[in-house]
Amino acid sequence: MRTTRDTLIAEAQRAQDHSTAGDAPAPDGTDLPLAGVRVLDLTRYLSGPYATLLLAEMGAEVIKVEVPEAGDDTRHIAPLQGDVSFYHSTINRSKASVEVDLKSEEGRQLIHAMAADCDIFIQNFRTGVAERLGLGYDVISRINPRIVYGSISGFGATGPESRRAAFDLIVQAESGVMSLNGEGDAPPSKLGLPVADLTSGMFAVHGILAALHKRSRTGKGSLVEVSMMSSLLSLSVYNATRYFVTGETPKRMGSRHPGVVPYGQYAGSDGNILLSTFSDGSWKKIVLAMDRPDLAEDPRFITAASRVLHRDACDAVLSAVFAEFTAAEIVRRLEVAGIPCGVVRSLGEALEVEAASGSGSITDVEYPGNVGSIRSVRIPIKFDGAWCPARPAPALGQDNAMLDRYKKS
Repeated sequence: MRTTRDTLIAEAQRAQDHSTAGDAPAPDGTDLPLAGVRVLDLTRYLSGPYATLLLAEMGAEVIKVEVPEAGDDTRHIAPLQGDVSFYHSTINRSKASVEVDLKSEEGRQLIHAMAADCDIFIQNFRTGVAERLGLGYDVISRINPRIVYGSISGFGATGPESRRAAFDLIVQAESGVMSLNGEGDAPPSKLGLPVADLTSGMFAVHGILAALHKRSRTGKGSLVEVSMMSSLLSLSVYNATRYFVTGETPKRMGSRHPGVVPYGQYAGSDGNILLSTFSDGSWKKIVLAMDRPDLAEDPRFITAASRVLHRDACDAVLSAVFAEFTAAEIVRRLEVAGIPCGVVRSLGEALEVEAASGSGSITDVEYPGNVGSIRSVRIPIKFDGAWCPARPAPALGQDNAMLDRYKKS
């Protein structure tokens, strides 16, 4: 039988009861590390808006520039709560919104005036578009030599691929990351999360913050360039080095590990568990915890090396043992034995557990009008024991009045 919501919440409550660490009060905006930093945000879709969300909720003032009347395309992605898109509300929290026609001369002049007044300028247009609009680094850095200019692209600023349109799925496929996901006897499968978009956004923030630190020493701004392709390639880390050393392309192994057994997903009587073992002695701990001392001295499984050699047999034996127990009971027994393990949850189950735990990582963001509150996951950063505050995503053009100070009289 599937684990129920009530059971999940009870588990979370037990975990909370055993915790003695309390959260500090939420900081006000002036206490956050990026307070006083102003960001001009010309990004769209996901990679750039995720980067500016991180900056906004760490305290920066983020001014999101949108197409007049239509706004960011994500504003219209269903489902909606009231007139707010779940998608847009997630990645555009805590920002201001202004409408500017970037294709008009007046709009271009407005952006130039705003850039002169900002610390960070960030865009994720296709390579060459910002330059064509008169908003490339060469122009913006002349207007404001101290500005940190962030550019997120699909395939980089140079080379034959640079001007291609890029979407997360395409980059997952062409980076080779997708080739590592799935079972060995099935076609590659995309990761369930938009990792190319999200990692390029995160790496852009890393680079931007490093450039701000450099500016504090030199007084000069920088160009920070991140591509979705290079971001995913960087995640291959040791897999890439192993390929360059051996010439062997890593194979898909599902949840398994090429050099460690037992490792991966196993079925209990009511759900799956995942376990990870690296030491020689882990086999004995597992079988004793599962009341199977008769397996402890099986020569095929005593050492880590022998278990890899007899992978299929080892997995078959453990599968038969685990099938007699619920997933929760397997995890309980193995945790007592010191074996890293966990229940394989759906995202919904994981969210319910986290929300009930009282950790504060999930919060209700209150919207005006008929929208009400939208439950959201905070950015995963705390400062001095407190979560960064999450404020509603802006209505389209709600901050247009701020443009008046940048218009020529």
